[in-house]
Amino acid sequence: MTRNDIKRVSPNYVGMPNTFDLQIQSTASDGKHTPREIVIMAKELGLQTIALTDHDTVSGIAEALAAGAECGVRVIQGIEMSVEEYGAHILGFGVNHENADFLAELQKFKEGRLETAKTMVENLKRAGFAVDWEDVEREKTGEVVARPHLARAVMKRPENKEKLSGVQSVHDFIERFLANDSPNYVKRTAISAKDAIALLHSAGGAAVWSHPAIHFKGNYEELESFLKKLIEWGIDGIEVFNAPHTEDDAEFLQGLAVQYNLLRTAGSDFHEKGDHPADPETGLHSARTLGDYETYGFDTNDIVEKLDQIMKQKIDISGG
Repeated sequence: MTRNDIKRVSPNYVGMPNTFDLQIQSTASDGKHTPREIVIMAKELGLQTIALTDHDTVSGIAEALAAGAECGVRVIQGIEMSVEEYGAHILGFGVNHENADFLAELQKFKEGRLETAKTMVENLKRAGFAVDWEDVEREKTGEVVARPHLARAVMKRPENKEKLSGVQSVHDFIERFLANDSPNYVKRTAISAKDAIALLHSAGGAAVWSHPAIHFKGNYEELESFLKKLIEWGIDGIEVFNAPHTEDDAEFLQGLAVQYNLLRTAGSDFHEKGDHPADPETGLHSARTLGDYETYGFDTNDIVEKLDQIMKQKIDISGG
């Protein structure tokens, strides 16, 4: 029996849903639900702790914290930062979302995203799609423009119906027309992983490598080599459990966390509620709701507690 037949003893499959989710995107970046809506959804699903980790912005944190206090859901101030190496992402937990220096740096990232997004719109036009920047503006709900906004803008134009044959979701569109190796994609100037980790620490946050397995596609040797660099630069942990991670991925990352004494985290990488199609090779799918990630029988009960310990250390070091 393979992992595509049954997900072992993952709590999602035995009536015991995950009680925390440490990677969630909202309308502040490229998600489809407001921070408040996410907190209400978490309450309804029985989640006790969530982290709002929008891409390169903390603009949704205040709303999420207020909703969390109202609903009785703990909200951890978070962020997901894009870095140069491998197109990787670094999660920050416990960051001071009002830190002026931190906000100034994030403003630079927002401006960089805007310029590259405009260039990608022009590339999509040259590829034969009907799309204007105004279409993207209508899809943008927060400060950050990302590939999902471009995909939705194109997909809503009826003139593109023929060219979109076989495209069933935003994910499909990005994979086909805006993937990193696509001629339509424009790589923006990003912060280095070393500098991102230092920036997160300076804002009182813990730094964790987000969904490490995604960009390495089973090349665990190269993954571990990059992890060693991140450790040199002060990374605090790795996200072991994430919706796109296979059982092999989770088992390997669990071993790395133990070997290198790293914090483990777990998150769905939730963007939009819905019945997203599964990957034909792995049977896995992007998060369909909050808390939608597999733990494959590994104990996750100490993850939030240990994250709290690391966040307290970072606050103490940074002076708040």
